[in-house]
Amino acid sequence: MRYDNVCIEGMGYVIPEHIVSTAWFEEQLEPIYQTLRAPKGFIERLTGIKEHRWWDEGVSVSDGSAMAGEKALESTGIARSEIQCLINASVCRDYIEPATASIVHHKLGLQPEAMSFDVVNACLGFLNGMVLIANMIELGQIDTGMVVAAEAPREGQLATIDYMLNNPPNRETLRDNLASFTLGAASVAVILRHKSKSKTGKRLLGGEFYSNTDHCELCVAQRTWMRTKSTELLEEGTKVVTAVWEKYKRSMAWTNDMVDRLFTHQVSEPQRQVALRALELSPEIDYPTLHYLGNTASVAAPISLAIGAADGFVQAGDRIVLFGVGSGISSIVLGIQW
Repeated sequence: MRYDNVCIEGMGYVIPEHIVSTAWFEEQLEPIYQTLRAPKGFIERLTGIKEHRWWDEGVSVSDGSAMAGEKALESTGIARSEIQCLINASVCRDYIEPATASIVHHKLGLQPEAMSFDVVNACLGFLNGMVLIANMIELGQIDTGMVVAAEAPREGQLATIDYMLNNPPNRETLRDNLASFTLGAASVAVILRHKSKSKTGKRLLGGEFYSNTDHCELCVAQRTWMRTKSTELLEEGTKVVTAVWEKYKRSMAWTNDMVDRLFTHQVSEPQRQVALRALELSPEIDYPTLHYLGNTASVAAPISLAIGAADGFVQAGDRIVLFGVGSGISSIVLGIQW
């Protein structure tokens, strides 16, 4: 994938104020810890995640996405009437139907002519959405589009705690449900625009994708539960991200030394370190957020970019890699000239 006409016009994000510590989850699981003689603090030591966020009661997924969308509109000065396509890319959603995008479309007050739809691909959905909007811009179908996502893991985490407390405890159940307690809530939005209308000139250059669906059942979830074979997922996921990175460098004629800043999907600190070593990229160019946000699923990579840009971690002219990974296992790498 190569793009000649697509620019990142601006981003918006929301970090919920409700903080839930990893220690709180372990307090709820105390009876299980005692029975299995599990050491206190092992989830934080294993994942590197200290805090997570929850939306306040009554805040829906569409609310979170709409709030991020509003911030993106505000930061760019683009009128909502100029948005011609809206994609919601959350794993979580308000309902099975209608599409959460249609609800966000309504809450943002977009024009009836602006198409809207959901793209769901586990934690990779947001980058899939960016690719779709970029393709439409490149084809001349639209000149301005928005991708939004919000994640809200509270319901699933509370249901997992309830299940574990009301069933015979065993180490396999604790291990397989561990990923539920890495998740956190947040939302993010990006506006992509044809370069002829862009005021930023921050170009989306192109990207590559790779998948290995032999391992599509290593991480499976429903609304109220999640089962993950973490060790196998880390091993096989590392192979996928290594393959897509090599493919990206070949197609885009990049080398590792050309990367100024890196923003990735983040599951745990060990996963982050293993991936960086496999990719042969320095931790100094990476921008982790999982320590205080947890794994924010589809939001993780783009919100890290949005926060990093707001914090001054990104400078004009930087060559940026946006790295997404999703259960299945699939990965997308996007290159950006900031």
